[in-house]
Order: sequence, then structure tokens, then C-alpha cells
Amino acid sequence: MLLFLYNILLPIALVVSFPIYLRRMLKRGGYARNFSQRFGRYSNELKDRFAEGGWTWIRAVSVGEIVVALRLIEELKRQSPDFKAAISTTTSTGYALCQQRRDNRQWIEIVYNPIDFYPIVNACWRLIRPREAILIDSDLWPSFLALAKAHGCPVYLANARLSLRSEKRYTKLRCLTQPLLWRNVTTLFAQDQGDAERWKRIGVPADRITVTGSMKYDSENLGSGFDRRFSAWLEKQGVNAERPILLGGSLHAGEEDLLLSGFRLLLAEFPQLFLILVPRHVERTPEIVQLLRARNVRFTLRSEPDFQHDPSVLLVNTTGELRDWYSTATVVVVGKSFYGVGGQNPVEPILANKPVVVGPHMENFQYIVNELRKAGGIIQLHSADALVPTIADLLRNPSAASSLVTRAAKAMAQHQGAIRRTASMILAQRAKRHVEG
Repeated sequence: MLLFLYNILLPIALVVSFPIYLRRMLKRGGYARNFSQRFGRYSNELKDRFAEGGWTWIRAVSVGEIVVALRLIEELKRQSPDFKAAISTTTSTGYALCQQRRDNRQWIEIVYNPIDFYPIVNACWRLIRPREAILIDSDLWPSFLALAKAHGCPVYLANARLSLRSEKRYTKLRCLTQPLLWRNVTTLFAQDQGDAERWKRIGVPADRITVTGSMKYDSENLGSGFDRRFSAWLEKQGVNAERPILLGGSLHAGEEDLLLSGFRLLLAEFPQLFLILVPRHVERTPEIVQLLRARNVRFTLRSEPDFQHDPSVLLVNTTGELRDWYSTATVVVVGKSFYGVGGQNPVEPILANKPVVVGPHMENFQYIVNELRKAGGIIQLHSADALVPTIADLLRNPSAASSLVTRAAKAMAQHQGAIRRTASMILAQRAKRHVEG
């Protein structure tokens, strides 16, 4: 009955949200591409590919989850050479990144996540016919989960993170989430013991929860994973390798202005300092360009680089590149932590061996931030007022910055091998089903 009511109300919600989708299609290049896939309409070529069978359906919402999903499927392929992945994502940026990193790997297909209306998902299900489904982080949808159960398809919730805020929300809705969600999840791979306890409290059976560590924080086999291409690109443009670089990653509205103000103050002591701004949403580029011009700052764009006038600021207005830009930095400031709620992932710059500074609002990553703070591996500021002196201290004292990086690496060691463990458990359960079936 609950699933029926959900599917009755969903079309109403879709009609209400249609203007939002329309605005996104107009603002974001590529958002309209293959939009019909969200309604279960695939090309004949895709239909033929899915008809081959043997696919694992992996769902990931956006860029961060896609990066994790790609690492996981590489490990699954390594452990099981016949592995084939049908990856579905929600955002155009996630879709573009997945297409970009697919290369010529014929064992990967990429589509958009279908709208979770039962007839639509059912049509997709009949085409893909997955042998198992893997959801990255928390991509939970009632119709999808109900169909998985109806078809006897195991569902794995991988890299499962549950914040205190989400726990409170799920607890209030337990009478709905228990039958619609948790009963249909076969195995949940929790990031840490604290997350595991929270999942239990909201109704996930304890025997379905396994602590594997965080796949986002897994540095195993990642030594060569950070591409130095942008360091070489900057040198080619005339930005010397010895020049200190301050990088703001995944910036939220207002944080570019914060960094620009600090940057101007820092130039008095560090005249060679170069600033790289990477906004969380590339469609904010026009407003940031307007800000830079109003501030009379010499800048250039990643998409249209012009270094002839010796710019001191680079605005990265391209998607899917942040992870590799971290390799260029001397100091990293993580966005959505000063202005905004929740923060952004601080681990990628840490895995790139960079000293990391975050603001007071890291609610979505508070567990890992707390662990890093205890180890002395990250600097969390209580207010924006301390940002300039903190960055200045790290630039003045390379040994202190290096010690921060070393302590962070030790704190992250508990998550090493999380991807390998997750893949092994998924394949072990597959083998068990094969023997029993």
C-alpha cells in the first residue's frame, strides 16, 4: 500500500519540479542530452548491449559518487574478469565525467538514473536485467528497491554514510523507511563503526551491516591516481613550479569573495602567491567573473586560458577536474565550510598530500574531520577571521605543513583497502548465490 501511494504522489511531485529541471537544462550545457533516458527510453544500440546480459547496475548521484563508483568497478573487474557495469547517474556533470573516464572499456555502459516511477523503472529493469545492484552512498529509491526484491536481485548499499542529521530524519520516518527501504537492502557496507550504529538505530538489521571503511578515503593503489597534468599545464603557461599556490575547492557562494579578500592581504608577504578558484557548480562562473572584474583582479579562465597579462587568479570553470587540480596546490581550503551547511569532502586533497584548512560548517563530514583533528591532520577554523593568519603560517612554515600532511595520512590508514574489501564481499556473495542456485 505504501509503495502504491508513493507512486500515486510521485507524478504530482514531478509536475511541480518540472520548472526546476527546465531551468537546469537551460543553464547547464549537456543537461538535456539523453534526457529521455530518465523515462526509460534507450537507443537501439543500448538495448542491444543490455540484451547481452550479465550486467551489474551501479547507481551514483553525482561527480563524487561517480569517482568512487569508477574505482569500485575497476576493482570488481580486477577480481572478476567477466564483470560488466551499467552505471546510472543523476546529474549531467556526473554523466559527462563518466563518459570521459570510460575510455574504450566496452564492459561499461552509462545512462541516466530513471525517474523512480514504478512503470518506468520496471521498463528499465526488463532491459538491463542486472545480476546485482550497487548503490553508492545513499541513492535509495522505493520503486527501484521494490523491483530488485521482486526480481530476487541483491542490493548492496556501498560506502554507506549516515550523518546525525539524516539519522534524526530517518528516525522520524521509520514507519515509512523500514518497509520501503531497509527491508529491501541485502547488505550495507558502513564506513565506520559509528555509522554502523546509526544505521542499526534507524532500523537496518544488524546482520546486514558490515564495516568496510570509507571507499572515498581509501588510498590503496592511489599513489599514481593523482594526475600531475595541471602542474605541467601551469608551468607551460608560465606559472613557475616554485610559486606557492592557494587553492579553494568546491567553493560555495560567498567563498570566492572570502578567498579573494584573504589573497590580497597575503600578497603583501607572499607576492608570488597564485590563487586557483574551483566553484562547486560551474554554472556560477558568470557571477564569479563579475566579482573578479569588480575587484579589479587579473584573472584567466581554465576554458579560455590567457596568461599574456600575467594573471594572479585562475578560475576553473570546467567539470570533473578538481581531484587533479589538488595536486598543484601548496595549501587547500575546502569549500561550503565557511558559507553554507555541510561542507565538502576534505579527503581528496589530503590523499593528494596537501595541508587542508576547513571552516566551521563540516556537518556532512564531521566524523572524519573529528578523526583528523584528533590526529592533528587538518585545521578546522571556528570563523573566517582566522583564515588569513592560518594560511600565512602554513606558507611560512613548510615543515609544519608537511607534518600536518603526515599526521593526516596516518589517520586515513584505517580506511585503506575499503574498495578491495567491498568488491571481495560482493563477489563472494555472488559466488555463494551461484552455488546455492
